Amino acid sequence: MKSKYIKITVLFIFSLILGIILFNFFNIDKVEKLSLSKHVEKYKLVTHSNEKFDSKFFTNHPSLMFFGFLNCPDVCPFTLVKISEIINKLKDKSNAVKFYFVTVDPERDKIQDLKEYLNAFNSQIIGITGSINDIDSFLKHMHVYKKKIYLDKNNYTIDHSSQMFLFDKKGNFFGTLSTNEKIEDMLSKLKKIINGA
Repeated sequence: MKSKYIKITVLFIFSLILGIILFNFFNIDKVEKLSLSKHVEKYKLVTHSNEKFDSKFFTNHPSLMFFGFLNCPDVCPFTLVKISEIINKLKDKSNAVKFYFVTVDPERDKIQDLKEYLNAFNSQIIGITGSINDIDSFLKHMHVYKKKIYLDKNNYTIDHSSQMFLFDKKGNFFGTLSTNEKIEDMLSKLKKIINGA
């Protein structure tokens, strides 16, 4: 009797696993690939120069995109310094790439704030903001983690994805960069997408 229950349990688990595998197999094409969509206009985002952030910005250009916020105490400014270093190291090749800093805190990070903040870094970095709903929708589309953490009743910080995202000339996801990587490795990845890899 006991062995009969074991066989039924094993058969049930096997059927469940098989069902999950088949479901994933037949739905794999329905999963949206991470990309800078040509339909980015629907998010109604704007640059720190008050231009509409649309497909003309990234069409035929590889992109590096970093998500952060102006009140970030260390990770964000450090990453922007690193991006500035990458731009300087690439020299003339940097003109082939678009560099973006997208705020995860549109509630506080307005156009003028972004403009003033980014003056401290390389001028090729383009700040992106928008309404709370539009930014949140864009973050969801880009699979970027964000969580508001209250320090007290009136003040908060934000926990968020800290890696840099790389996209090829067609806007398809290429990979990520981490500030822990050697600068040579970062430049190697960027040169690959510049050269159309």
